[in-house]
Amino acid sequence: MSRTSLLAQLNLELQVLIKECLPKTCTIFPMHRAQRLGNGSGWFYGSDLIVTNNHNLPYGAESEIMVRTAQLGEFRASVRGCDPETDLAVLHATGLKFDPFSVRDAPAQIGELCLAIGTPLGERNQDSVSFGVVSGLGRQVYMGNFKHEESIQTDALINRGNSGGPLVDVTGQVIGVNFAGAPAREGGSSGIGYAIPSEVVRDIVPELIEHGSVARATIGISITARSLKTESGIDSRLQVVKVSNPDSSLKQGDIIMSVNGQAIHRRYQLMRLLNRRAIGTSLTLEIQRSGSVLKVDVSAVAKPPRPPVDPADSSD
Repeated sequence: MSRTSLLAQLNLELQVLIKECLPKTCTIFPMHRAQRLGNGSGWFYGSDLIVTNNHNLPYGAESEIMVRTAQLGEFRASVRGCDPETDLAVLHATGLKFDPFSVRDAPAQIGELCLAIGTPLGERNQDSVSFGVVSGLGRQVYMGNFKHEESIQTDALINRGNSGGPLVDVTGQVIGVNFAGAPAREGGSSGIGYAIPSEVVRDIVPELIEHGSVARATIGISITARSLKTESGIDSRLQVVKVSNPDSSLKQGDIIMSVNGQAIHRRYQLMRLLNRRAIGTSLTLEIQRSGSVLKVDVSAVAKPPRPPVDPADSSD
């Protein structure tokens, strides 16, 4: 097949993919457009559920949100649950039946093609699509009081208003939720956007649907990533840099190897273990301390919620 034929086939397949995805996305905006919060984007997660960003919701909102799609027009949705720490929120629409996206099980891979879908720079740009690749993984992005772990980086354009929209792979599955674009230094677009990975979506959204919020546990430590030399090469681990409880079995400088038998290499692996079910339980950690490998037991307690941040102070 000639290069021209391959490009023509790719072009046709992209058009088909986009036509399938656009009806599953929507625009999110406050009931009163005069509010200083602009529009955001969202996507259908279930037959009557919408996933978007927490910072798209009016500050302290328990009221209804307006949603618009090209096929269904405007309708109201209520807040089912929200989590400022991951910047995810779920909306519920009564009396409607959506054709939802599926969330991909496999994590995004550097270099794979992707589409960012949403409503950038105002409602007049609803159902906009940008095309790019996954250009980085594991990025740490700060917004408000929160640090987003394991963020996907993409060169598919993500402008203000795209936040909450899906980052989609070539099969039409969601691999991330767009939430921020790096600002350009001299105007225009920086070409760097960020998305919440599907791994986080699969962990957080079901809890928001069931409980309305996310409960987390803590073992009273601060950690940092560290690279260790091993026989097989360089290995990523987490090191304890601060212990808040003087009676803890952990000490500053300990390197966490595993929790309850599960190897820990990334911060989010530890965070997902410290979930609602961990509160009030004892965890067994395998650690490396002064060259020796030890096992210690620590208690997990409920983590107090952080103070909320006005979403209008966050930026895409």
